[in-house]
Amino acid sequence: MPRFTVLETSALFSNRVKYDYLFEMEMWLKGIERFFVLDYLPLSAFERSHASLKNFVEEVAVIRSGAAHLALLTTHLLGEGKEDLASFLLYLDGQVSRGPAGSPPLQRRASAETELALVVEKLDDFAKILDELSRAPFLPLQTFLSLGRIVVGTLKADPNLGVLFRENLRPVLDRESKQSLARVLATVPEPSQKGALATLFVELFKGLRYTERIRATIESPATVKRALLVFSLVRAETLGMCEFIRKRLLPRFPEESPVAAGLDRLVFSTEMELKKVMELELVDVVLMKDPKLVYARMEDAAGILRDLFQQNIIALAETFSSEVDGKVLFPEYRTKLDQSLRLRDDLWALLQAVTAFGRAGDKKTLKQMLDLLDAFRRGSMRHLMFKDWSLFERFHAGFSRDRSPRAFLPAAHQFEVFLKTLVREVSKRAVLAGRPFRTSRNAKPPEGEDPRDPARYN
Repeated sequence: MPRFTVLETSALFSNRVKYDYLFEMEMWLKGIERFFVLDYLPLSAFERSHASLKNFVEEVAVIRSGAAHLALLTTHLLGEGKEDLASFLLYLDGQVSRGPAGSPPLQRRASAETELALVVEKLDDFAKILDELSRAPFLPLQTFLSLGRIVVGTLKADPNLGVLFRENLRPVLDRESKQSLARVLATVPEPSQKGALATLFVELFKGLRYTERIRATIESPATVKRALLVFSLVRAETLGMCEFIRKRLLPRFPEESPVAAGLDRLVFSTEMELKKVMELELVDVVLMKDPKLVYARMEDAAGILRDLFQQNIIALAETFSSEVDGKVLFPEYRTKLDQSLRLRDDLWALLQAVTAFGRAGDKKTLKQMLDLLDAFRRGSMRHLMFKDWSLFERFHAGFSRDRSPRAFLPAAHQFEVFLKTLVREVSKRAVLAGRPFRTSRNAKPPEGEDPRDPARYN
């Protein structure tokens, strides 16, 4: 039986319109699918192990927002394609005339507009149902999973949406990126290795494109939580990529080779950064009501993923070719050296603020310290080792309590000792060897804590 798949008709839309809209529709559809899977939700280890006790009402509200946005995208697609309706109708006539022998004659649909209008109606229906469910007092796990099977199953069965679940749109690269990656692939002699490496690059660039869509989505308080759908999609796709590397790519290289070592590092760093995002940064974001706090968490998480994908692309390219320049691929890319220098400077500035508060013990210096701590958590903290994040969160929560400034002095002393240790340890990173520590004219590194020690940071 012919499929009336408007969205995959090559003659219906221009390439630009088709790619932009279809990439985003594919992203939101697959994001909804992954968000109904417990393993891909942003939950702490405790929440995941006690998921049967969790209320999933807020998660349903996020999915409702995604379904409503999909309906809006389809409406836009409907408007953009009107000039090519004649081409579509010719295509549709051709499909109908090629029906299988012996099958009853198929009734041709009235127009492409009708096809897309049916998609919009279906998505609007789901949005209304999900809206009602998001107002319920409690929604248990099993009901949430059953709802997912119904929603995702219905969308996959639709001939115009199902194709977006089955296919993968490749990310569009600029000319410089294409040329750089072509040079990398040209250095790989084995065809099977070249194909696997190309697949890996496509997945990394697609992950980078997802982070760009996340950053666009969180700009508005009305849409910010919808980005959680994309985070779940990134988690699912990236974990799948790590499995692809382990099972399909690593066995093609000797265990002790530089390529195998590079791929091992890529998998390890990817899994650790995903854990930071999904089990720390985004935990409980779905429940938060303060739009500034939600935005800060989302922005931090998106920044971690953007840096991760950029670093992985450059590290993978450099493994095969020394001619690749990260700043050509990503003009805003910050190398490990840049990140470490910025991290050390920001830690030092925070240390100075904590020291000033310890001396004065007043509201002014406390506020200055908290402002710098907030800025550090939103920025350079992502470049620290994951094990240090929880201490920063604990100190921030403690200093944010409603108490007199002098009540915080003992904690400030502990925080100062912690920061001195971090400054010293960060300065032991190999990339900072031979890089003198520059402080302000009146400030000196604390005695016994000279951050110019060139030893390795572990």
